[in-house]
Amino acid sequence: MIRISRLIAIAAILTLGIAGIVSYGTHAGAAANRPAPEGTMVSNGRDVKIIDGDTIQINGQILDIAGIDAPELGQQCQHNGSFWDCGMSSAMQLRKYFAMAPFPVRCWPGHEDENTPIRDIPIAECGIGDRDIGAAMVIDGEALPVPEYSHHYDQLSAEAANAEIGIHGGKIVPPADWRNGTRLKGEENRCLYIEDGNGHYLSALDPAFEKLVETNHPKLCSDEEARAKGLSYLPLAP
Repeated sequence: MIRISRLIAIAAILTLGIAGIVSYGTHAGAAANRPAPEGTMVSNGRDVKIIDGDTIQINGQILDIAGIDAPELGQQCQHNGSFWDCGMSSAMQLRKYFAMAPFPVRCWPGHEDENTPIRDIPIAECGIGDRDIGAAMVIDGEALPVPEYSHHYDQLSAEAANAEIGIHGGKIVPPADWRNGTRLKGEENRCLYIEDGNGHYLSALDPAFEKLVETNHPKLCSDEEARAKGLSYLPLAP
């Protein structure tokens, strides 16, 4: 039987979904019907390419979604003793947000200060209408908040964790630790990014990924690893 406290937590999530998810986050800019923040990129949602659960390509620009850290594509989480592909789940949820966007996607430079982790690519906040994508990923249990980026995200993550939603429903290695080689006991070592041999990389979400696998191109465990090797993302034709 579900505990009463769990029901209360889930009710809180739904309330936040109505009151918070439909609005932009703490550092985000104006809603869709207001002037766009300086440096905003606009695109049809279906034209946004998803690299993983927190990295996208919009109008040819690679961006990390500000304020969140999602499991890597090959990362697995554990629930009731069984492993599931939480990294791929996060990426597919992000793809769903963009593919089903009823309004143009807007992405603008993210808030950066002394507490913001140093990234090797720009960070950006993204919205679809009045929906903050970073907040949506956090409240749906598909990503963790970056510490101190947004107290709003921290609150949403705490609510999701209390209700054991998504990655909070079992065991997970924090994505930053996973990228450094930490794995759950018994977790497969799955690396779902690959070099193309021409100075580029792509993820398993690209249709050409399997072609490169068949020709034994080197695999990578994260897009951060790929960029550290000086590789740039370039999706290939199917």
